[in-house]
Amino acid sequence: MTLPLQGIKVVDFSEHGFVPSAAAALADWGADVVKIERLEGDAMRSIIRNGLVPDADGTDYMFELVNRNKRGIALDVTTATGREVFEKLIAGADVYITNQLPRVRRKLGTEPADLFKINKRLVFAKGHGQGQRGDDAEAGGFDSVSYWSRGGVGHALTDAEATKLVMQRPALGDVPSGMFFAGGICAALVHVLRTGTGTVVDTSLLNSAMWSLGPDLAYSSIAGQEMPKPDLTKGIMTPLVGTHRTADARWLMLSMLDEDRYWAPTCRALRLPELVERYPDATSRKPDWPALVQQFSAAIVSQPRAQLEAALRAEGCIYSFFASPPEVLVDQAVLDNGYAMTHPNHATLRLPAAPVQFDDAMPAIRRGGPALGEHTVEVLTEIGYSSDAIAALRANATISYPD
Repeated sequence: MTLPLQGIKVVDFSEHGFVPSAAAALADWGADVVKIERLEGDAMRSIIRNGLVPDADGTDYMFELVNRNKRGIALDVTTATGREVFEKLIAGADVYITNQLPRVRRKLGTEPADLFKINKRLVFAKGHGQGQRGDDAEAGGFDSVSYWSRGGVGHALTDAEATKLVMQRPALGDVPSGMFFAGGICAALVHVLRTGTGTVVDTSLLNSAMWSLGPDLAYSSIAGQEMPKPDLTKGIMTPLVGTHRTADARWLMLSMLDEDRYWAPTCRALRLPELVERYPDATSRKPDWPALVQQFSAAIVSQPRAQLEAALRAEGCIYSFFASPPEVLVDQAVLDNGYAMTHPNHATLRLPAAPVQFDDAMPAIRRGGPALGEHTVEVLTEIGYSSDAIAALRANATISYPD
């Protein structure tokens, strides 16, 4: 299995979902990621316990999602001995990842300038809510606030006539933003390779939301208003693009932009062969788009999913039925490509793979998320601490690890 980041050492001193998910992607790609947690643990460990997302058999799947393939240590960096451990880790690292706010970094002495004194080739990667400049650089942020709300995503996905907002799913802004962050870190590693000089990578949830809403924001910058929300039932575009309900109440998405290529196959699949000769070209079809959309809807609502699926697939149409998460997990393309990775320590837990693969190899979880302090002894031994020194650090509450 190709692991392109094998040999890259990453120190991950971050919490919650967004920034740790970037480190998880790097770990998926082979980096040796050491996660530092406070002695009391990452706040993400309490998300399920506090009822913020539903429980599933007591498994901390949220922590596993953003911390798989990492090793973990529990360390109090505010003590002199803890700072010494921290600096030894930084000295041997290629990447440092954090979501500490500027005021915390100043307090702990973990600003870029502080760490470049220890390691001039370091990639210093920081992720946060609203950006690195301006009044809100010091303000906290979560995906529900900085991405979904402030970034416009929730507004764009909520119908103008709706009485309730469309709400985001857990970590819906965090995890994509983490992947953007991971891409920036890899670019920074190339910079260091070429120049020998460390650099700072900065990613925010707000900027990530804007990237996701790029077409809407570009339109608004020209028009001075928000982009109209499409109503695909009115025939304002080709009938080969749109959503329809089936006889068994499933939603179907058609998405064929090349009308000339797909007109006849789609009509045959929907048992409307008479439309092929009646509307032989785009010029004849366009005036009747609204009526054609209604004919498509009538044909689709008269048939169940299974029948439509067979016909659309046989004709090579581009379509999908809206899938629930349980259905996604058993999608044949998901299974064939290993997109839902099997957890090594939980028989039924599946975690989405980082959406990049190398040399056609199947992605895999090599280790589950670490227990609090699980690899403290192992990591400290690697950076030169004796067993007696490690025991002394534990005795004075600088580190912790399971018995």
